[in-house]
Amino acid sequence: MVFSKALNPRMTVLAVEGSYASVIGGAPAAAVVFAGDVDARTEADERVREAAERADQASASERAGLVAAAAEIRAAVRAEKLGQVASEFDAVHSIHRAVEVGSVDEVIKATELRPKIIAAIEAGLA
Repeated sequence: MVFSKALNPRMTVLAVEGSYASVIGGAPAAAVVFAGDVDARTEADERVREAAERADQASASERAGLVAAAAEIRAAVRAEKLGQVASEFDAVHSIHRAVEVGSVDEVIKATELRPKIIAAIEAGLA
């Protein structure tokens, strides 16, 4: 679900215990928002650096194969780093953090959902 209290500050946002909240989700954030970080981590990885060095130092006849191998290693390492950044993002952006920053008003038990919704509607009508 997408919502923003900036669009409607009177909106009441409740989350049921066990819910998950993220700004855009770890994987999209890693791929788009933190792409530079993912790229920097990839290029700093020893496997990528060694493969690039081997390709750079290769003779002309060996270079094409080593460049292709380096590209495969870079792609595999980038996928690994993307997963790491996504996990780090998701670890920080929890439903409880959403309450702390004001995006969600309260985390409630499932049994409280109906009474809380009724109370929010009544408050909105008052």
